[in-house]
Amino acid sequence: LTSVMGLPLAARFTQFVVTFLVSLHLLWRWIRTGGKALETKDRRLSRKLIYGYKHKHIMLPSGVNMHYVEAGDASAPLMVFVHGFPEFWYTWRHQIEHFKDRFRVVAIDQRGYGESSKPQNIADYSQTLLAKDIDDLIHGLGYSDAVVVGHDWGAFVAWAHAILFPQSVRRLVICNVPHPAAYGRLLKTNEKQRKMSWYVFFYQTPWIPEAMIAADDFELLEKLFWDKATGLRNKDNFTAEDMEAWKYTFSQPDCLRSAINYYRCKFQYPEDEKFERKCKPKTLILWGDGDKFLVKEGATLSAEQWCEDATLHFIPGASHWIQQDEPDVLNKHIDEFV
Repeated sequence: LTSVMGLPLAARFTQFVVTFLVSLHLLWRWIRTGGKALETKDRRLSRKLIYGYKHKHIMLPSGVNMHYVEAGDASAPLMVFVHGFPEFWYTWRHQIEHFKDRFRVVAIDQRGYGESSKPQNIADYSQTLLAKDIDDLIHGLGYSDAVVVGHDWGAFVAWAHAILFPQSVRRLVICNVPHPAAYGRLLKTNEKQRKMSWYVFFYQTPWIPEAMIAADDFELLEKLFWDKATGLRNKDNFTAEDMEAWKYTFSQPDCLRSAINYYRCKFQYPEDEKFERKCKPKTLILWGDGDKFLVKEGATLSAEQWCEDATLHFIPGASHWIQQDEPDVLNKHIDEFV
């Protein structure tokens, strides 16, 4: 496909159209509210993020100071949870509680998120560097391998880690994201997936995506997790207090910019050829088939063509946010797998 600056022309057109429409909307909200719609409210640290959790940091060889929450016996096998966008370590709260009796559970803030370091350059968010963070974390905690569980962008990173550093993956659990090679193929061949990925192209625009997400006191976060179309099916699993924890996290300086830089780096500094390889570690793919961002074919293609040993389970009706939406079902499948 003919491309401009790494994006196919159709995707670039989508980016420009969405950017124009969003800019008009933000201008209208700014005028209507006298500028208040684009102001960020000051928030205190949510008690949800404090009580009952053990917070730690580790300095990785890359210079990234990674924040993580730990639970369980420090001598038990390691289980690492890697969050996606727009999330952070707390998205794994149901899994932390469930697995802490048998594993040393570590739920991280990836670089750019929460209390972890936020490098300034877009190139600092390549899948290779993100995967190396996981490998460095595992060895930095004194282990040779771990059960690695990833969701959304965290699943992309978990795939990359398993491809580049298979020796440090005891078992791989993937939640609602296809293998990088499968996703690349779908963007080229599947019209439905291209339409569902409009925001990925829009995020290539500087500044405007960050303003859109933060506008009207992060109203977009409420829509993502509570809206009938994209939100959790089991709404009680994501409370108003949980939402405050999300808003506090993403209102911190540079967090939104760093998080969106994951998308910018993927297209501006492509590494597609590096991940055109099968995943060797034993893999479990869990997929909520009510996902409004990714087609089911991505799960099937990943399991059948891009893994040496994969098990796939669809969770009927579950949203993209399956670790929060259907934690009991998800935990049961992981229990059986590990």
